[in-house]
Amino acid sequence: MNHKLPSILYVEDEPEVRFELERFLQRYSRKVIVATNGEEGLECFKEHSPDIVISDIKMPKMNDIDMAKEIKKLSPEQTIIFTTAHSDNNYFLDAIEMQVDGYILKPVDLALLQKKIADVSKNIELENQKKLYENILNDIAQMQDTMLAVYDERNTPIFYNKKLLTFLGYVSLQDFFKKYKYLSNKFNKKEGCYSSEENNKHWIEELNALDEHKRIITMQGKNMPEASIFLISLSEMTASNNIIITFSEITSLINEKRQYKHEAYTDKLTQINNRAKFNILFDEALKKSTKYQNDLSIILLDIDNFKEINDSYGHTIGDNILQLFAKLVSDNIRVQDSFSRWGGEEFVILLPSTSWEKAKHIAEDLRLLIEHYDFSIHKTLTCSFGVTQNLPKDTSQSLFERADSALYEAKNKGRNRVVVKL
Repeated sequence: MNHKLPSILYVEDEPEVRFELERFLQRYSRKVIVATNGEEGLECFKEHSPDIVISDIKMPKMNDIDMAKEIKKLSPEQTIIFTTAHSDNNYFLDAIEMQVDGYILKPVDLALLQKKIADVSKNIELENQKKLYENILNDIAQMQDTMLAVYDERNTPIFYNKKLLTFLGYVSLQDFFKKYKYLSNKFNKKEGCYSSEENNKHWIEELNALDEHKRIITMQGKNMPEASIFLISLSEMTASNNIIITFSEITSLINEKRQYKHEAYTDKLTQINNRAKFNILFDEALKKSTKYQNDLSIILLDIDNFKEINDSYGHTIGDNILQLFAKLVSDNIRVQDSFSRWGGEEFVILLPSTSWEKAKHIAEDLRLLIEHYDFSIHKTLTCSFGVTQNLPKDTSQSLFERADSALYEAKNKGRNRVVVKL
């Protein structure tokens, strides 16, 4: 167990006392460094960095108090034990102010000194183990591919691992908090993601109150062109009363999910809502209309004689016309309205909080716009419109069937016209 024994710097100006105590100390240390005065003791400390300093208080050149003060400047946690034959209170007051670790009166009680060395050695060993564990845990934290932060029970940050600090663009936790009051100040406001008020110290509790799959935030890293998306994991309070927070980047996963969702609900040719998306929007709008007793109108429109265009110009030109048609209508409806491709050359517009009179006016404007638009073919393109408004007992099926009936009537009456059915 010699590797656990401490190294000792022994400072004593009396040769006989020094000789006797040095031999004793060699039995309870792995190394004894001896100095005869304060100045020499200070130099030995600088050279050897011993675990324990044992010194007489009153010595020539530099007394032990002055030497200890210099040592404490170099190493505030240094263990220092005084031996003294003096009972001068001023010496003890100075020693107490420096928080020295022990005082032993001369002649030195060797058993007491041995116990003191053993106690100090045990404390040093425990402190070394603690530092070792801390270093190991820190190394593990720094090796994590996930960004990690540790907060105490008062939500005060006590540790950010290197990956998180590097992402934020700071060398240390202290540097980051010179500029920001809370980490949540870095969270971006984005739909579907948690964001916090500027000086909200309760952001951890707010995140913890959310369902686990909803603990999503966005942050923009230093020198990064776009914000990254993270799923936050919050540990239960640990044995040390700390909360461990991990940030798992899910940017690509979210982007893929959004892409799949876009593809599932977007018409591939025209890039407007497809039939599946319309059905979702239609059900939501009808429920909202019923709940708040607001008007809801729909316009069903169909390009007249579109088969003739495909037969005359080919399907490639036909597809180009459908794309131009979709853009033309999209650019000329209101922000609150939604435009979807129902199928083929048939489209539908959903108009929330809109009466049939207003819907008819919108349909007439679109009809004229389409009729006079140059689609780069030697033929005037026209469109027929069926318009209706929700009635108290309507379902999505009955409302849509009425719009379809109005469109069918517009076709039968010669096309290029608007028909309203209630």
